[in-house]
Amino acid sequence: MNGIILKDDARYDHCENYLKNSGYTFDADKGSDFIIFPFKGDVNFCEYDGGFFAGLEKGTPVFTGVSNAKLAAECEKHGLEYHAMIEEKCVAEKNAVPTSEGVIAYLIANRNETIANSRILVIGYGICGSDLCKRLKGLDAKVYTVVRNTAKEDAARKDGIVPIYLPQLFEKTVFDVIINTVPTRLLCNKSLHKTDNAMMIDIASSPYGFDIEYAKKLNEKSALLPGIPGKFAAKTAGEILGEYIHRVLQGRKRK
Repeated sequence: MNGIILKDDARYDHCENYLKNSGYTFDADKGSDFIIFPFKGDVNFCEYDGGFFAGLEKGTPVFTGVSNAKLAAECEKHGLEYHAMIEEKCVAEKNAVPTSEGVIAYLIANRNETIANSRILVIGYGICGSDLCKRLKGLDAKVYTVVRNTAKEDAARKDGIVPIYLPQLFEKTVFDVIINTVPTRLLCNKSLHKTDNAMMIDIASSPYGFDIEYAKKLNEKSALLPGIPGKFAAKTAGEILGEYIHRVLQGRKRK
């Protein structure tokens, strides 16, 4: 099978290598059996317009990293198979590992205190948040997480993580580090003043969990860290994508 890959991320170099080693080709002079659009979803719709999509065989798999509403609409309109890879559970679960390791690497490189005994709050206890919490706890941090329902509360307690609901966030505990994993603005600038100048890290996608520029005024080490796997573990993260694409193309997509 021959495909097109439009690279915008270091992960795609390793994704391409994985697929080539699995027998796929990327020859611009051949037809396209599948297309891998930019990971960040930044598609040039002037070049890849309606005529381009209309020229593809129905059912052609179209991949991107994060979701792109216009690309999804074009695929639906022209009967193409659309895959936003990072939203697939099997990809997200594997991707959580390099994400967590990247966050930990940033903490070690940018703080003058150990992770052990640090009070670290992780906003969100989904696939990424829960993996990060457990790895931080394994390094003897005092780990807390913001939850929104009793199911997440119970899951956190079971893992030995202290759950906190948003309204009670700053009532009792002062945190050394706050890490957001939720793509929703949960902390306003007024709330940031209650963080006691904690290091603020956001690893979610837009619109993010707080105003990063304002957070940097309170703590210059605060950072927006999008696409962590592509920066800290590009080979592993790229191979995760390649494996997923291979499964889809072979008709063995894991449920």
